[in-house]
Amino acid sequence: MLEELLAKAPSEAWVGLLGVVIGALLSIFGAWLTSRSSIAQLHIQLEHEERLQNKTVKRERLEELYVLLGHWSSAIFGNYLSLTLVMKGEMNYNDYLDRVVSNGEKNLYDFKRLEMIIDVYGHELKPEYEKVLAARTKRNEIETAHKLSYKAGELEARRFLSPFSEAQIELENLTENLRKKAAELARNA
Repeated sequence: MLEELLAKAPSEAWVGLLGVVIGALLSIFGAWLTSRSSIAQLHIQLEHEERLQNKTVKRERLEELYVLLGHWSSAIFGNYLSLTLVMKGEMNYNDYLDRVVSNGEKNLYDFKRLEMIIDVYGHELKPEYEKVLAARTKRNEIETAHKLSYKAGELEARRFLSPFSEAQIELENLTENLRKKAAELARNA
């Protein structure tokens, strides 16, 4: 029965059926191409948005680094001013330590956060940061030598003033250079 029905169908019907099948296949292929193109476009858009978000986060962290370096530099300078008074014999060491503790409670920077930002977001700043750390170490060595001298009874230690001031100036200059490079990197992020 099915064979008779198929044999009785005119050839135009077969051509029409073939046209419908080809049209359906072309429609499916077109939908697949459109879908594939849309997915590719979404991937491109998501990658672009992710790059923009990463740039924004990096810029914000570098701006934060700039501010943290400013606060840290100010705190170091305040420490320098107080310690020079001790070196001149105008303040005793206990009063200096009280100031250090008092100022430490007011610190507007977190040195570990500063280091983290450089390690994670500002690896380009690492060479300048290493110079700052070396200058800080040099300054701290002079401070330690003075402390030992003070403990040994030398209450006025003007001999430390010149090297300590030079070390402080070097540290300030290197820190300011690091701040400038952080600002430049933030602008270009």
